[in-house]
Amino acid sequence: MAVKKQLTENEMDKVTKDTASVLKEQEEVTVKLYLNPEERKKLEAAKESGKNVNWPYQVVGINGYNYQIQLGKEVKVPKTVAEILEQAGLY
Repeated sequence: MAVKKQLTENEMDKVTKDTASVLKEQEEVTVKLYLNPEERKKLEAAKESGKNVNWPYQVVGINGYNYQIQLGKEVKVPKTVAEILEQAGLY
């Protein structure tokens, strides 16, 4: 039976930084995640009236590196992130 080695915090930081470097080098893909039209209208009306709006988003994490992707807006993301969203049925 193989013994699983637990990563140290420094090792995990390196994995996260390496992942970030790989993702930054990838081709970018434009995605637009679904946002209910009624919620979008409410958010836009609040923004136009000068209120501080916290736009909803979807988080995608890869080896500790996270992306927050706003819903209902076109956003450029690395190809791998787009593939994960597609596999999850979100894009």
